[in-house]
Amino acid sequence: MIFNKEETKNLINMLRSADKENAIVAFESLNSVDPKKYIGELIVLFKFGQPEIEQWEQNCESCANALTYLVKDLEKDKLNTYNTGQLLSMMTDNKASHESIELFMEFFTENMIGFLSQMGYPTDKFEINIKLKK
Repeated sequence: MIFNKEETKNLINMLRSADKENAIVAFESLNSVDPKKYIGELIVLFKFGQPEIEQWEQNCESCANALTYLVKDLEKDKLNTYNTGQLLSMMTDNKASHESIELFMEFFTENMIGFLSQMGYPTDKFEINIKLKK
């Protein structure tokens, strides 16, 4: 599997789906991925696809190992407590692809719109545009 932004978005939607079969299919497709090469995409999938690390371990052990290796100083059940800044730092420290960082920021922006709305500040427009240099 070769990741691009659209493929990663599709996998996120599958992981978020109420239909558990979609998550299983997503994990099956991830089993053929080189976790070191696509660590940025895996972090995006973990953060915004919302599966627990136990689901990763059961369905895609190599990806789960890559994710937990990044946080070897932290208990694996605390992996989902990493905040956005920490995960973004992990991505840059591990030379994640530009596309994965851009996608991370796109989902972050979507989440910010939701947070503002929940706090009583609906927004007409909230944009963060990031295009990294190649």
